[in-house]
Amino acid sequence: MPLWSMAENALPVAAIPRSEPPLRTATEDRNKDKDVQTPPDPGAATAHGGLPPFRMTTDPALAPDARPGDANMVLSKEPPGICPAGAEDIAMRVFGISGRFRALSSERDSNYHVTLPCGSQALLKITNAGEDRGVTAMQTSALMHLAVVDPELPVQRICQTLAGAPWDIITGPSGQQHVVRLLTWLEGTMLHAATPGPDLHRRIGVLLGRLTKGMRGFFHPAAGHVLQWDIKQASSLRPMLDSVSDRALHDRLTAHLDRFEAEIAPRLPHLRAWVVHNDFNPHNLVVEGAVANIPTGIIDFGDMVHTALACDLAVACSYHITDGPAPLARIADMVAGYASVLMPEEEEVALLPDLIRLRHITTLAVTSWRAARYPENAPYILRNAAASLRGLDVIDRIGPEATACVLRAALPLKATE
Repeated sequence: MPLWSMAENALPVAAIPRSEPPLRTATEDRNKDKDVQTPPDPGAATAHGGLPPFRMTTDPALAPDARPGDANMVLSKEPPGICPAGAEDIAMRVFGISGRFRALSSERDSNYHVTLPCGSQALLKITNAGEDRGVTAMQTSALMHLAVVDPELPVQRICQTLAGAPWDIITGPSGQQHVVRLLTWLEGTMLHAATPGPDLHRRIGVLLGRLTKGMRGFFHPAAGHVLQWDIKQASSLRPMLDSVSDRALHDRLTAHLDRFEAEIAPRLPHLRAWVVHNDFNPHNLVVEGAVANIPTGIIDFGDMVHTALACDLAVACSYHITDGPAPLARIADMVAGYASVLMPEEEEVALLPDLIRLRHITTLAVTSWRAARYPENAPYILRNAAASLRGLDVIDRIGPEATACVLRAALPLKATE
């Protein structure tokens, strides 16, 4: 039975007294009264440290169900709300693991850090009910793909369920159905909490170039889904601007969207495009310590989408504009590192400043709208707002043409393709 059908007969997850009948997952309901034998799986590889086997393949037939669902409504859905006891029950029933569970902050999902008795660590990820099931399958398939094409790339591995699948379906306390996955844990310090070393930003660019190049041959039917965080969707931000309380900022963002529709959007279809990470920000990059010289991990593929490579690079650069006399120095280093792996084309470089501004506009609009809708989670939602306003100010002051000149000057004469 395809994974799409696993949700049938799923039971609610909650903190239940142990005297009650134990939770049955959708897979258990499907297989009850059967003597189920899981056949050897060519898409699985042996794991270590007490975790289930990993899933890795470039064969679409071995990937999760690729059937796309309805339009993505995840921005308007509340997180799954799975309590710690419920998470423990899910982990044991679906993956056969136990340990210490610690809830992690998330804008959309219910995530738990798990420490197994043997000391190994994992991430239990329970996906927002509003996320298109096909999009979740795409994210999972991408990690399985990268495990094959660039095994040394520091991304998480997908651990299989007791039934040998990449995921299962559970029903949360609200009655909504959620995909549950177990991923390996990448140890280290998150970049946003570290002090950058002198060569860090060039190395971030190299890492993004490797990731983007690794995704070059990846395909998934859900890759064309509509995602508000995709820069090419900037026109749909207009209704959200009503949540921007500062009138001057509201008018300024509106003017930038006017420019996007008239001058930028018509040029995007001519750029190189494939499936990209689309959220290479300091909260999604792991580094080796409090003083960061080497990026050691990439997490959170939740905003993957098929879009222009320049949009993906712009997202990454947008978080590294600084104050001071050389506010573009870090992003110039990133572009140089990226170009050593995957050389930007001239039109991509020319559009980068405007695309970086549009990422800042997206952040300011979406986070204002979501913070008004979910005030209890506002500090997490608004964590990048100040940096976005600073980045927008810098490029507005310098100008897109002058910014492009700085980035163009950082390119090497030759790049390895």
